[in-house]
Amino acid sequence: MGMIGQPARRREDLRFLTGRGRYVSDLPLEHAAHVAVVRSPHAHARIVSVDAGTARAQPGVLGVFSLADLPELRGALPPPVVPGVAVKPYRQSALADGVVRFSGEAVAVVVATDSYAATDGAVAVGVEYEPLLATVDPEAALEAGAQLVHADWGTNVAATLTLEMGDFETALRRAAIVVTRRVRCARLTALPLEPRTAAARWDRATASLHVWSSTQMPYGVRQRIAEALGLAPEAVRVTAPDVGGGFGTKGPVYPEELIVATLARRLGRPVCWTDTRSASFFSTTHAGDQLHTATLALAGDGRILGLADDFLIDAGAYLPRGAVVAGVTATHLVGLYRVPAFRCRGRVVVTHKVPSAPYRGAGRPQATFVAERLMDIAAGELGLDPADLRRRNLIDAAEMPFDRGLLYRDGMPMVHDSGDYPTLLEKALESAGHRTFRARQAAARREGRLLGLGIAAYNEATGIGPHEGATVGVESDGRVRVIVGAPCQGQGHETTLAQVCAHRLGVGLECVAVTGGDTGRFPASAGTYASRVAVIVGSAVAQAADVVRDKARRVAARALECDADDIVIADGRAHVKGAPDRGLGLAALAALAQHPDVVRSLGEPGLAATRYVSPESVTWASGVHVATVEVDRETGAVSVLAYHAVHDAGHEINPLIVAGQTQGGAVQGIGAALGEEIVYDASGQVLTGTLMDYALPRADSVPAIEVASYDSPSPLNPLGLKGTGEGSAVPGPAAIANAVADALGAGAPEITEVPIRARLLARRS
Repeated sequence: MGMIGQPARRREDLRFLTGRGRYVSDLPLEHAAHVAVVRSPHAHARIVSVDAGTARAQPGVLGVFSLADLPELRGALPPPVVPGVAVKPYRQSALADGVVRFSGEAVAVVVATDSYAATDGAVAVGVEYEPLLATVDPEAALEAGAQLVHADWGTNVAATLTLEMGDFETALRRAAIVVTRRVRCARLTALPLEPRTAAARWDRATASLHVWSSTQMPYGVRQRIAEALGLAPEAVRVTAPDVGGGFGTKGPVYPEELIVATLARRLGRPVCWTDTRSASFFSTTHAGDQLHTATLALAGDGRILGLADDFLIDAGAYLPRGAVVAGVTATHLVGLYRVPAFRCRGRVVVTHKVPSAPYRGAGRPQATFVAERLMDIAAGELGLDPADLRRRNLIDAAEMPFDRGLLYRDGMPMVHDSGDYPTLLEKALESAGHRTFRARQAAARREGRLLGLGIAAYNEATGIGPHEGATVGVESDGRVRVIVGAPCQGQGHETTLAQVCAHRLGVGLECVAVTGGDTGRFPASAGTYASRVAVIVGSAVAQAADVVRDKARRVAARALECDADDIVIADGRAHVKGAPDRGLGLAALAALAQHPDVVRSLGEPGLAATRYVSPESVTWASGVHVATVEVDRETGAVSVLAYHAVHDAGHEINPLIVAGQTQGGAVQGIGAALGEEIVYDASGQVLTGTLMDYALPRADSVPAIEVASYDSPSPLNPLGLKGTGEGSAVPGPAAIANAVADALGAGAPEITEVPIRARLLARRS
């Protein structure tokens, strides 16, 4: 039986559950200095002076540094070049360059013998500020005379995206029903279990730097550090060891990574920094914060004629991942439906807030919330069940591949490669008991209870380029080592990539070890983001394993005096077809592959191969989620009673891991729907900067997440893979909002914002 498709338990979990995980903070760096960051309390201010005298006199303090002391950090963080949407140019300094643009921006750093002394020293640094007006509201940021975040731009619009397909004006004229709503999705933050952390060590003898970071993109960190310090990229090694969650928020290159690298070289000793949970609300990127004005035009029979949207994204003060979220949002508005005409404008606006970057879903939850709320509102106006309206508009399996007539953010045609969307819907409805729900809802109403059922369909472009690679090699003891560049933050790479290798090479899963996230061990990688590792890295592992298998067959054929086509590799052993007793193990073959005559035959020593995969474009995963809720008539509190998710993740490498990803994503969707929100006051101060105020979902508020699949393998890669890391976090806010609206019934004010506020529901119910 092949390993692909098997629900193998995650191999890495034993290490984590027994306390043997190795995170950046666990590194045994002798004589390491510790960094604490002095952050601005103002959203917008001019720095008048920095007084470090008192701090330098504190016990244990080794130094206090501002940008004037570390000129390498000036302009060291330009926005990345991301395909699709160009942003206005700027260069952020890793320490504020005369002006702070958000509350929490780094102004100075204190280095000390331990973290406590560093923290005490940071408190003692005196910074004099001249407060300036702050731009906090993204709509106000567009007005004439608004305070500019970057004065040299002459505007607060960092980027504008437009997409158009078909004739939307004609669709409006033909429509029997036109639904226009203003929709808002709140500002969020990811809060991975491990806050960000970084450490660095400078080697004077080799003039090289080793940096450890809890990053999703170690090669991007290497590039920025090398540029800032004037080093060759090969002189900078960046390692992402075990990382306790990322969700996109550990994707950008952050100031602290450059700071510890610069200080390690300056001081000639290891330097480390670890964020705190409270500080992470101000130091780590936010996400979401979108405002849409969207219009859905439909014929009298419920067929969609057109969709238009004009949206704003509040990006905060800087754009550490460019305007990528705008492109993702725009292209996912059309969802799983036939939309003959589409028009969209998205503007990315800067404000005096913590910078924004992708967070699990990266614009898809907001796009799906907009489209799926409009679908339910339109169904009500047409007198249709929301499920029936979707049935009339879902793209059918027979229409695949389905060309949207648009370009995706990678510049390639937006073509849904495979999927059976109507079956996904029916399986989700059946699982949720949709057929009998109206009777149950009516019975509950007679008891004074408000129950509702909400549907949300979504898709996700996965496996975006540019490329990823993998090395597969047989070691001297016969075990197999897989080395990749992409790091892991909990996705299960050590299991899934091992399954791919074991399947293609013909060895047991227990014989394969996977390592990743180290620029010193693999030459190139874009990183772990956008649900891409299974599709691209998995395909590279498969190709490299195929080459190693073919090499092993050639070596075995030479030793066993037969044709290579007659060699079978199974259970880590090569044998002659039909004669299983006549064979050699991989360890013996690896030794033979070092012999000069065999090397001449193979062209290189050993049983190893490296292969890269660069996809032409993305694969499209999809799914339907159904939420059942109860709204308390007195308090407006929403209880999620049941949650059902059906997904199409292509040919699943490990269904158990896919189910876990789906359940975790659904919980994040529930949080975004019912509680999570970064709230600012008018002066640019965060009001929800602790876990007492930022309402993460709790275990007692989340039901069992029921997961099922109806997979359609992608034709775009040999393994039939689609990504599944983010999609499950996408439809939750829409499904729950639709369920709450269903519970409140006709005549109640509409829900067009998330999170849903209980106090408003109490008035409506």
